[in-house]
Amino acid sequence: MGARRMIKVRPRAAADERAVAGLLAATADRVEALDPRVRLARRPLPGDGALVAVDDGGTVRGHVRGVPEELSPDDESRLYAPDRSVTWVDAAADGSDAVEALAGALRLPGGPGAEADGVLWPTADEEGAGWWTAAGLDRAGQYAVRPPEPLPAEPPAGVTIRVATPDDVDAVAALHRDAIAFQAVVSPYVREVPGAEAGFRRRLLAGRSTTHVADRDGDLLGVAEWWVTTAEAGEGRPALLPPGRYAYLNSVGVRFDARGDGVGRALAGAALAAAGPGLAGSTLWFSVHNPLSSRIWPRLGWQPVWTMWERRTS
Repeated sequence: MGARRMIKVRPRAAADERAVAGLLAATADRVEALDPRVRLARRPLPGDGALVAVDDGGTVRGHVRGVPEELSPDDESRLYAPDRSVTWVDAAADGSDAVEALAGALRLPGGPGAEADGVLWPTADEEGAGWWTAAGLDRAGQYAVRPPEPLPAEPPAGVTIRVATPDDVDAVAALHRDAIAFQAVVSPYVREVPGAEAGFRRRLLAGRSTTHVADRDGDLLGVAEWWVTTAEAGEGRPALLPPGRYAYLNSVGVRFDARGDGVGRALAGAALAAAGPGLAGSTLWFSVHNPLSSRIWPRLGWQPVWTMWERRTS
């Protein structure tokens, strides 16, 4: 076995473009063969923060572009995202040693990725999972898709599934708040923030999403917020899903004393039915740390396609 070559990291230069494109294409070919639904970048985009990992023979072994983001105090994304972070994009490598070197460069004291960083990566790629684990990232959330099939679900006796009205906004917000509070207890990547409740209220009152509720004699037992989104093809660029229209379940919550009776399944089934025909499927995010959602959603047919890998210092 030959000696392991030393890896150094430096900013991407114009002379690296061809080698980086080849590395991105090779990584995309390997991963897309594992899951043909996903698409990875095949060419690097211009932008600050691009790094290459190069061995002592001059071969480009890895590439990543760190995109910093800082969220405002009222940003709803703070529910799941850190206040300051760096997202890894255009990531590619031929081994974990290159990824570890790139991670170390991003996390230098005072650097853009010192506080938190992460990458969204196809779940089917176990080799990539080894890269991100070696780089100190942990699985945080999974983006799952379900085929365009009905979800038969009868609500419990005495429970009606209906569309929420503006008069329900306080009760709906309370149900979402309870669901977030539970997630925050079981997941280190979820927290309660003012912007989240404000977002639920704003979308319901403005009609920007549809909310179904489980109603038992005027008492709300559960809630599901959803909307229809469109995935479009992008030549040579990443794509989460094949082109088409998808029903996206943004938040499903069931009151603690009503869990286990099929209320959540009935809410999800009603949302899929209301989304109408012609869908390519339905999607949702769930936390890998949540013992309920990580078990229930795959059992109901939502299978992870993408995994969010993260590292946070606080």
